[in-house]
Amino acid sequence: MDTRLFFIGDSFVNGTGDPEGLGWVGRVCANVQAAGPQLTFYNLGVRADTTTLIVQRWQQEVQSRLAPNSQVGFVFSFGANDVNILEGHQRVEQSESLDNAKAILTKAQAMGPVLIVGSPPIADDPSANKRLEALWSSIELLCQDRNIPCIPTLETLVNTPDWMEEAIANDGAHPQASGYQALANLLLTSPTWQSWISSLLAPS
Repeated sequence: MDTRLFFIGDSFVNGTGDPEGLGWVGRVCANVQAAGPQLTFYNLGVRADTTTLIVQRWQQEVQSRLAPNSQVGFVFSFGANDVNILEGHQRVEQSESLDNAKAILTKAQAMGPVLIVGSPPIADDPSANKRLEALWSSIELLCQDRNIPCIPTLETLVNTPDWMEEAIANDGAHPQASGYQALANLLLTSPTWQSWISSLLAPS
């Protein structure tokens, strides 16, 4: 089976700051491939992208990477840029973020299985993390209504020195290799991830 897995989101998905060039996405996919399944994965993380920008681009980017009869899955992670303050205003208000998330998830679910990974914290901005936590709570409710599995990361990573200390020492937001490894480990040890990826890769 030709299985194509798309990771879509922002700079945390992209792995910005990792000198090894893997981020959490590369590490997670390396683990899956080492276990045997053949998988083509695409990292569609774009630095500074909000949900508004993701809505505008993700479908076209996915379509250009599909093949006839390919099986697809989607992992989305977003929100950190939505809650940033720019020129005195939040870049995307929560109500608009939720509308964007609904639009994204509706289209993605029509194509294949979807998983949401909660946005990691912004190490040097506790106030942004409070807004991010509120947004995540609403996104979780949205996913529950749609039977979309979610993996939260913010609370765990706020209390993970490898993430917080590396990010603060780096650029205030993005960790380096150990921080991204901590996030990858969070996913790889999650029963939600294990169940979801096993179902995606199971022979049809």
